[in-house]
Amino acid sequence: MELQQLRGFCEVARQGSFTRAAGRLFLTQPAVSQQIRALEEELGQRLLERGRKGVRLTAAGEALFRRARSVLGEVAAARAELEEMGTGVRGRVLLATSDTNCTYVLPPVLRRFRERFPEVEVDIRNKMSPEIGQLVLADEIDFGLATLPIRSRGLSAEPVFERGDVWICPAGHPLSRRKAVLPATAGRHPLLALERGSQSRALLDAMLRGARAAPSIAMELGSIEIIKRFVEIGFGVALVPRVSVADEVAAGRLAAVDARGVPRRSVGLVRHRGRPASPAAAALIELIRGELAGLRY
Repeated sequence: MELQQLRGFCEVARQGSFTRAAGRLFLTQPAVSQQIRALEEELGQRLLERGRKGVRLTAAGEALFRRARSVLGEVAAARAELEEMGTGVRGRVLLATSDTNCTYVLPPVLRRFRERFPEVEVDIRNKMSPEIGQLVLADEIDFGLATLPIRSRGLSAEPVFERGDVWICPAGHPLSRRKAVLPATAGRHPLLALERGSQSRALLDAMLRGARAAPSIAMELGSIEIIKRFVEIGFGVALVPRVSVADEVAAGRLAAVDARGVPRRSVGLVRHRGRPASPAAAALIELIRGELAGLRY
């Protein structure tokens, strides 16, 4: 089996399509199809089934996919390590983190990283915390920065900093005159919330259930930035990370009230237990630890 064949096979498995896989690999579709045929002939087993809804793995394909990802990950790590020996840190780092961390927490850290390691390319994927563990396990990213807990035998999770939430409302709203607000009290007002699937939304739903509140979710929105704008113009109130509204509160566009009864959340590094970090990824991990460890946002 050749590495190029394995790369083609893995990309088809991930994309569920020969056409999309060819585009990601900068190859023609016939070239990718030929790679798969050569693998099937060598192994004597059918690896993929084509159907109306795309391509799916056979049982043999599933087995090969698990092994091939590991092999390609080791090859990439070896290549990165050899390239970086004696020439300083260079290469590429892929990490995934949430919208909040991308927007409000990581930019100063990444600016310093770029200053120290200008030859390292950083690729950030904006993902919800529940998705990040799966990306690490699939070797699609080097590491993640996610809201904990994320539990899996194949993952290690290292807490780095804590994040607290506040209720936000327009300046002059009745809640703005309070020092702290319970979930049951906030639930009497129209609420703006993230779409289901994020840990922030799961926390909000759990807090309201625990308070036996019957909330009115006025809108489900796709990002904290959109939620802030709609709260500002009076569509409701929302529970958001404190770090996300510092500018709006300072400018008087929003009021932030302590969220009593809402636990602080730990954010940490999520890594593959069996995969050593490349020198470039290790350098970024070390900087994140140094810049963010122990902070309370």
